[in-house]
Amino acid sequence: MTLEQRSDSAAAAGHEACDQPIRSLEILNQCVPLFETLKDPNRQQLLVQLVCHGPQTVGELAESSALSRTAVSHHIKLLEQAGFIEISKDATRRICSVRADRWLPLLDELSSALKADLAAAEQCRA
Repeated sequence: MTLEQRSDSAAAAGHEACDQPIRSLEILNQCVPLFETLKDPNRQQLLVQLVCHGPQTVGELAESSALSRTAVSHHIKLLEQAGFIEISKDATRRICSVRADRWLPLLDELSSALKADLAAAEQCRA
C-alpha cells in the first residue's frame, strides 16, 4: 500500500487521528537518503570528526582515520551529495565543512512529527 493509499483509506474510514502518522511517513521518506548515507561507519566517523573539529582538508581527514586518501575522498563525495557537508577549494586543497543547516531542520521536523504522533496515539488510546 502506497503512502497515498494509506492516507485515502484513513480518510475514508473517518479516522482523522490516523492522518497524523502520514506526515511522519512523508518526513521519514525525505530522510531516507540521509540515513542511507550515514549507514556506513566510515562516513559516520568522518562527519563526527568534522562536527567536533571543524573544517578539515581531505588529507587531514585521511591522516586522522584508518582510511586511505582515496577512500576518504569517496566518502566525502557521498556526504557532500547528501548535503551533510560542503567542499571548498583553497589553492590545491579541498576543505570540508559541515552544513548542518541543510539536514538538521529536517531531522528536527521528523522528531517533532513523531512526538506529535505519539501524543495523538496516547489520546486515541485513552
